Amino acid sequence: MSETGQSRIIGLMGVGFDTEDGQIRITEADEYRVLMGSGETHKELQKICRRIDETIKAAGRTLSDYSPEELMKLVQELY
Repeated sequence: MSETGQSRIIGLMGVGFDTEDGQIRITEADEYRVLMGSGETHKELQKICRRIDETIKAAGRTLSDYSPEELMKLVQELY
């Protein structure tokens, strides 16, 4: 918890569980990480995280400015 007693988001993580080809896929960006998944799933998780990140930046905010509830509302609006 932050000093104000409110939870804040420190990063996004996407994890794919459908890897069958033995490949280890990892994408690291400033605000998110995408791990594993089939090639298709990994790309889709990258797109989702990138869209959330771009929307936050376009609003002039950072991920840590959001409470978990605010982030969930944003994600629901996007998807």
